[in-house]
Amino acid sequence: MFDLVEAIEVLQEVRRGGDGFECRTLQTPHGGIFGAYQLFQIVIAAEQEIPDKRVFSIQTIFAHGGSSGDPAQISIETLQNGRSFAFLTITYKQSNVIISRHEVMLTVDEADFLHHRNAGSAPRDLSQWEELQSGLWPQVAHRDPESNIQQLAIHYQLPKQPSPTITRAMLALVSEPAVMASLSTYSDIPASSPGRVPGNVLAQTITLLEPADLVRGVVLRTTTQYAGQGRVHGNGTMVDVDGNLIATYSTTGVLRQPR
Repeated sequence: MFDLVEAIEVLQEVRRGGDGFECRTLQTPHGGIFGAYQLFQIVIAAEQEIPDKRVFSIQTIFAHGGSSGDPAQISIETLQNGRSFAFLTITYKQSNVIISRHEVMLTVDEADFLHHRNAGSAPRDLSQWEELQSGLWPQVAHRDPESNIQQLAIHYQLPKQPSPTITRAMLALVSEPAVMASLSTYSDIPASSPGRVPGNVLAQTITLLEPADLVRGVVLRTTTQYAGQGRVHGNGTMVDVDGNLIATYSTTGVLRQPR
C-alpha cells in the first residue's frame, strides 16, 4: 500500500498553486484519503511555506474522509513568524470540503541550554524481532515479539537516509495509524468489510524533537490507553536504537461496532 517510489513521486508532489498548494493523493481501498498521507504532505507544505524553519509539532483534526485519487488543495494562514518560531493554520481540502485542519508549529533549533530526555529503556536485542509487512512503510519492519496492547514496539528502517523534510514527514506518517494497529493486532475486532476495521483517527498530535537516523532506524512504541463507548485513545514515543527520544505522539479515534 505504500511503495517507496510511489511515495516519493506522489506524496511529495506538493506544489504552489491557487492560494496555497496543490497535491496529489494516493488511491486507497476504502476510498478515503489516509490521514497518514495527509500528515506526510502537511510537513512538506509547512516547510516550503517557512523554509528557514522545520516542523516541531502538528495538531490535527480529521473532519472528512475525502476522495482518494483526486487532487487536494492545501491553504495556509500564518499566525506568527518570528526569529525562533512560526505558527501556521493549515487546511487540507478538496473543492469546498475541508478534509482536515492542522495547527503547525515550526522552530529554529538552538544550542542546548538544558538537555533532558525521558524515553524509557533502550530497545532490546533487535536481531530477535520478527519481520512485519507494514502497509505504511516502504521496507520490511520488525516487531518486538513481546509486544502487546500495553506496548506495541516496531523498528522502522530505510536503506538510504532521505532529506530532513522527508524524514520528518515519514515519522509523522507512521505515527498516525499506530494506536489503531495496536488494537487490531491485539484485540478481537470484527471487520466491517474484508481488510477494514470499523474505526479511524479523529485527532492526532505529533511532536518532532530530535533528528532521526532512518538508516539505523527508529523504534515506535505505542500504548493503547483506552477503548470504549465507541472511542479509542493512546499515545507513544519514537526512540533511536540506543533509546534516545526522537518524537512523541497522541491519537484519539472512533471505533464503533460494525453494522
